[in-house]
Amino acid sequence: MTNDKMRKLVQKHVECETNLDLEGVLETLVDHPVYEFYPLRLKLEGKENIRKFYREHFDGFFPKIKSHKLINEWWESETVCMEYDLWLKEPALDRAYRILVVVTAKGPLLNGERFYAEEELVRLMTGNMFSHLVKF
Repeated sequence: MTNDKMRKLVQKHVECETNLDLEGVLETLVDHPVYEFYPLRLKLEGKENIRKFYREHFDGFFPKIKSHKLINEWWESETVCMEYDLWLKEPALDRAYRILVVVTAKGPLLNGERFYAEEELVRLMTGNMFSHLVKF
């Protein structure tokens, strides 16, 4: 995949996330996507699990986001890294939660995401799906 195609695919994925378009997000992913959470070394895989993750993410986590700020980003033909600071609404602490998201491609679709974040943020992001994450 070219850098330009990767940029367009990731931008479509992010736009679908922003618009809470679950089916649109899933269309950007391979048939068996893998989402990993570091440093916890937990993962969630398979389209149905990712579907449940996004339902939880959109319904439970997105409303908690007060604001975010892009710190840095790196774009390559099959990998994109985006580093953010997130601020959450009350009753969360009034501080930034730093997160690094690595998005990878396999062929013309996204293979999954790797999240580098503290456990508290991962629990907030995954909600009830946290208990479905498996060690690797």
